[in-house]
Amino acid sequence: MEKRIFAAVLISIGLLWLWAAVAPKFFPELAKKPAPPKPAVTATTGTTTPSTTTTATTTQPTPSTAPATTVPVAASAASITTVDTPNFTARFSNRGAEMVSFQLKRYTAKDGSYVELVKAREPNRTDYPFAIEAVDGGFAQRANAALYETQERNAAGVHVVDYRWSDGRVSVTKTFRFTDEYLFDFAVTVTPPTPYRVAIGPGIRTLEKEEKDSQFIITGNGVVQHDDDLKVIPREKSDRVNIWPSVQFVGVEDNYFLSVLRAEKANGGVIRAIEITVDKNPKRREMIAALNATPAGVVSGSAFFGPKETHTVDKYNLARTLQYGMFGVVARVLLVALTWINKTTRNYGFAIIVLTFLIKVVLYPLQHKANVSMKKMQKLGPKAEAIKAKYKKAKTDAEQRQKMNQEVMKLYQSEGVNPAGGCLPMVLQIPILWGFYNLLTHAIELRHAPFILWIHDLSAKDPYYITPLLMVVTMFIQQAMTPATGDPAQRRMFMIMPLVLGWIFKELPSGVVIYYLMQNILTIVQLWIMNKWWKDHPDDTSVA
Repeated sequence: MEKRIFAAVLISIGLLWLWAAVAPKFFPELAKKPAPPKPAVTATTGTTTPSTTTTATTTQPTPSTAPATTVPVAASAASITTVDTPNFTARFSNRGAEMVSFQLKRYTAKDGSYVELVKAREPNRTDYPFAIEAVDGGFAQRANAALYETQERNAAGVHVVDYRWSDGRVSVTKTFRFTDEYLFDFAVTVTPPTPYRVAIGPGIRTLEKEEKDSQFIITGNGVVQHDDDLKVIPREKSDRVNIWPSVQFVGVEDNYFLSVLRAEKANGGVIRAIEITVDKNPKRREMIAALNATPAGVVSGSAFFGPKETHTVDKYNLARTLQYGMFGVVARVLLVALTWINKTTRNYGFAIIVLTFLIKVVLYPLQHKANVSMKKMQKLGPKAEAIKAKYKKAKTDAEQRQKMNQEVMKLYQSEGVNPAGGCLPMVLQIPILWGFYNLLTHAIELRHAPFILWIHDLSAKDPYYITPLLMVVTMFIQQAMTPATGDPAQRRMFMIMPLVLGWIFKELPSGVVIYYLMQNILTIVQLWIMNKWWKDHPDDTSVA
């Protein structure tokens, strides 16, 4: 019997994998791949330098060039340039021509302030996004600390900011071009050319207190895509420099947000780890992502600082950064269903309840068949125990145990009972539970989504552990109503499971707990109906 149950579980998992392979054909929008990149743009200075490109939403700015010998160019005072768009407010300092603030207008922290994607820095630090890193450390230090001349212009809905600085030996120009899109263009030129790179980081945004305490928020990982293959560099595990000769984009990410540089003219990318200290706190490892300059001294492309919102990352060919795990297709289907239901409920908590009910309706025939099968097994329990008692003295004899199992299976077959019948509904719940978990810990659409009363964020744990406690209670009730099968030792083990699951679920996002709680409640209702109306017909073959 154990072998048959094991085989049933393997077959069920195989069906799930088959579903993951077939689902994209029925839900093509859930599995579409990013558009192929344009042909590579090559910088030519006597030799050909490999570089990669990705589609940008606006025309790339043409970096202005300076003569080999220049007069010193610098601003007389520090200033801040503010770029305001419907999606974000970006602030650039002319000290180093770096981004010192990037606030998302559509996403807020717990205190109501806008999400800030530029991490807090110690005073006098000059490693803000779009800083220069160079082999010549003295040049990089001068370029990042210098005051750049600033020019702004607006034309046809495009806001262009130009920065220029020269110490008489080396000239640096930086150009940023903004529209109403999240994506904006940048171009950096150093004359005469010298080996350098343009970097963003370290890290991405400063976490809120609740997020710091959450074991499910993973922040500051490096991310790179080359040859349409995405690679994640874990922040905590990386202690070296990672180099790629050509990239489509490099950046830093967390569960919900993403900062990347997409290459148009570049000579590969770099992601490296550093140790930093902020406000005298313990040192923290952070990741820096950068694009290397071409031999012509140019780095250009587009930058994305924004949410990992499904339609947004799809639009900008960043869809691979949505990482929903092994059952990603299931998570995508659930997200589409939840957002569609939410248009009516206007509350993702109620949307989860409605979706749980629909899932229960779909799985009802399987669950009912399993319940009836268990009732039959319960009725056959004394006969099965009698067979086991006959072989009680041969527990260590493999041949006798095989004969015992054959007799038990023959009994079940003669009565039309499938011992593994109750496993399939349980196995089918695994990808759905896993999909909900990944959805609620990675889908920004459900970040800070409130439910009712004390649950103000479905992506965070229940602060008072009320829903996990209710889940444990309903599991005990469900077990009491479920037909008892198997030997007493197994039943005692199953009685411990609600406590084990309750301990695990107490730290999971409250949305996952609500889903499982509703599943238990609906199963209790189903068992009550079956016990009331089917108690006199346990042998009904129409549902067996």
